[in-house]
Amino acid sequence: MITLTLRRYYIDDFLNASKKFMSGRVLDIGGKKDNKRGFFRPPLHSIESWEYLNIDLTTSPDYACSVYKMPFADNAFDTVIFCEILEHLERPEAAFLEISRILKPGGKLIMTMPFLYAIHGDPDDYQRWTEAKLKIELVNAGFKQFFITSMGGIFAVIFDLFHVVIKNTLNVNKFLPRVTYKLYHVFRFLSKYADKRFTGVNSLITTGYSVIATKF
Repeated sequence: MITLTLRRYYIDDFLNASKKFMSGRVLDIGGKKDNKRGFFRPPLHSIESWEYLNIDLTTSPDYACSVYKMPFADNAFDTVIFCEILEHLERPEAAFLEISRILKPGGKLIMTMPFLYAIHGDPDDYQRWTEAKLKIELVNAGFKQFFITSMGGIFAVIFDLFHVVIKNTLNVNKFLPRVTYKLYHVFRFLSKYADKRFTGVNSLITTGYSVIATKF
């Protein structure tokens, strides 16, 4: 069985470190109540509620609807989780505005977006944004005091591309997976170690970004 990408590990680490910012009524856009990915679990003991919005009915969402027009009053939520969703939206700027609308003043947006990562339709994959683009759109949507951090560097990028190749050849080429799978876990460990030691170019070569932003 091919396990998680290094990007997924970075996302889990980021979400676990961000639990202190999760409070009150939380909306998890694109999150999965069922069939979860990764190891992060919501801090249900320290929040009012954790609600899921998703167009994928197999994940048992609380709200099955589009992010462009959510069925909530203005200022309804204290926290919005928005991880690995922006690249799948045709109108991401509109989604930012709608998220800002449903967040209370002072509310937190906690999000991630990939950058140097394989194309992955869910159901479609439209774009990658740089840190500069993220800043512009956050400001335009009414966010301030945002912190944008790169998530992993060149070794994580190389490993995750390797991961995609192996995962997508499992049912096509039987020889390649048999040969490389034995080295897979060793390669993952070495890549993760090297990624943490060589961070000098992470601002130029990264798997993606994490964001914590506060609404005006």
